[in-house]
Amino acid sequence: MKLAAVAAALFSMGALATPAPVSDTYHFTDLEWQVEVAPGQTIAVNGTIEAVAAQLHKSDPNWQNNNHPNPGAGAGADATVTTTTAAAVKRATDFGGGSYFCGARWPYAPLGPYWEGMRYLRSLKGQVHMPPGPRLCSRVSCSRDSAVYICNDRTEDLYLDSFERIADGVGYIIGWCSTLAWGPTQVAGQLFHPDNWNIIVRRDSC
Repeated sequence: MKLAAVAAALFSMGALATPAPVSDTYHFTDLEWQVEVAPGQTIAVNGTIEAVAAQLHKSDPNWQNNNHPNPGAGAGADATVTTTTAAAVKRATDFGGGSYFCGARWPYAPLGPYWEGMRYLRSLKGQVHMPPGPRLCSRVSCSRDSAVYICNDRTEDLYLDSFERIADGVGYIIGWCSTLAWGPTQVAGQLFHPDNWNIIVRRDSC
């Protein structure tokens, strides 16, 4: 049964490589994903989006076509500041009233890998859960040294009703913080949601 095979593979992932905390003042925990692997069938898994997607593809090569036929735009898109700014900011309506900064304490990362990460986030159905903070972070995605973190600054559990909310946050940072200063487009920044959680885009080892 495909669902059983997918579930078994995901729960057998074992200990994932644990990245260093985003800084000395933050704490790190694995992100918990409530992933819909079939209509009405949801399982909980931990780790980055790349680890989850790899296991789903390995267990069922057609899982995305069967359950998520419209992963959305992003992969292979033109990675330039000019063509991404308007679309990225328009999608991030959920962050109205929040704040952001570019770079500063976070090292800049290549822009290209973020398109694939955003595509995966938009292709999955389910919910995101983080334990109470404050200053508790999980690495959502990391590919070719381009990482995304989500941090909970609340003193209670954080639940997001869609993975797209993370993708929207990444899109907002790309829209405002991408730069050509060092040649190929790079990006780094932190976006704060008014409900006391935030997204970090930065270079990291992966």
